[in-house]
Amino acid sequence: MRNFILLFSLCAIFSCGDPDSATLIAENKEQAENKFDQFYACYEIAKTSPAIQNDGIKWERNDASTEYRESNVYQIGIESFKDLSEPLDIELDGTRRREHADMCKLFDIDLSSRVESHDYVVDETYSFQNAESDHSAEAIQHFLDSKYLLINRLLENSRPYAIDSETYAAGYVRGDVLVFDVEKAELIGGFQIEVKSKDQMSLKEYSDLSANLMADLGMRAYAKIKERFAELTPSVEDSSFEF
Repeated sequence: MRNFILLFSLCAIFSCGDPDSATLIAENKEQAENKFDQFYACYEIAKTSPAIQNDGIKWERNDASTEYRESNVYQIGIESFKDLSEPLDIELDGTRRREHADMCKLFDIDLSSRVESHDYVVDETYSFQNAESDHSAEAIQHFLDSKYLLINRLLENSRPYAIDSETYAAGYVRGDVLVFDVEKAELIGGFQIEVKSKDQMSLKEYSDLSANLMADLGMRAYAKIKERFAELTPSVEDSSFEF
């Protein structure tokens, strides 16, 4: 009986160990504001940094974890920085899987002084996280814990498009990815990426061929970024992770 009580107590402790979204938001407003300040400091460097010529990352710490609950690597495209307060759906501009705009809203952070002019459509329905979401606590913790920031810079791209129901013109993406130590706002390296559409792709099953061709190209670009990051990061064994 004594062992059962001890086991129950331990289970109760560990089950209550992870704070919920409301607690994370209430207790980490200053940290969240600092995180956006750090991100924007990196962005300012990214705007004026020359194109990456030689792939490489100068890791000072061997701690670039990419396990989901312990992940400390964040990714975003440079164009998205023009307005992180709104959910801009920008093709080929990096993942918004952690919903930067939602983090801004959840923590009630005013980014109006940082917004630059843009011509991207604001999608009011494009939102992944809210305080009641089953995954919001994990995403918030990921945001707060981030130590490294990847900023995608799209330098050149050609959109794929359907010619008819069976053929299409391939597209490509060329650019680079800058890697920053977030807390220091220091550029520690980067790598080039170049991705082309699949040589062959079945088109008959799609109602919107061009949209699916673009989606496929975007997924291939994301996969290439993960692959190159893993290759250049000693603490990451393979690319089976999400930023």
